Amino acid sequence: MRYNPQKHRKSRTRFDVAMARRTNRQAAARLPRVSGGVVALALVLVMAAGGGAWFLGDSWRINQIDVQNNTGVPVEAIIAASELQGEHYLFIDLDKAARQIDDLPGVEAARVNCQWQFKATCAVLIQPARAMALWESGYGNVWNDYEGRVQQATAGMTTKVRVLVEDGAPPALDKPIDPQLLRAVNELIALQPDVTRYVYSRQYGLIQKIDDTLQIRLGVAGYDGAMSDKLKLVRALRQQLAAQAEDVSILDVRFPEAPYYIK
Repeated sequence: MRYNPQKHRKSRTRFDVAMARRTNRQAAARLPRVSGGVVALALVLVMAAGGGAWFLGDSWRINQIDVQNNTGVPVEAIIAASELQGEHYLFIDLDKAARQIDDLPGVEAARVNCQWQFKATCAVLIQPARAMALWESGYGNVWNDYEGRVQQATAGMTTKVRVLVEDGAPPALDKPIDPQLLRAVNELIALQPDVTRYVYSRQYGLIQKIDDTLQIRLGVAGYDGAMSDKLKLVRALRQQLAAQAEDVSILDVRFPEAPYYIK
């Protein structure tokens, strides 16, 4: 075969090779370089972002509240009053939470403790208020403490007395019991500890039923000691009626200055 040299091919001298290498180094130098400091800063920012997300996450939020020693008050009401649910562990006010729970009817005092062990939890220790009377009606049952504060009744709770509301609604949840009615119940509990059931009527007040044959209309207590005066009057009238062989079905002493009976 005949050798045909390539046209336009140029031989490279050592000078050409050296220049090419220099050109490549200059091009590489013009490329942006990432320093070690920038890399470290980027890592710090990523870690800070991840740590911030963890710090603001659910593990620092109060999602578990344990209510202890509670009787007579719905747990939901205690948790709502505390205003702790969903709050960040580092920004909660335990004193405020305890005060707001203290204000609930049926709570004498409350102590709140919170801790963080990979998740935030709180415990509420309740000192229950002394339960005075359970009011039963077709509109639902409520109970009141000795300060007259009214709370929704829970199943199985015990009180000093039970009052059947004969007509109308039981005491309202959003306001205290009428002071004269509260005084009457309190005095009857002290004077007749063995009597645990009464009836209440808007017209006649408190009523004591004896053997389903006699109703004693006691009304309310307009002054301290009113129930004591009325019970003394009841005993005197019953003795008088028994001496006269009178059988009565209703004995009304709501107004001691003008008592009456119905056969």
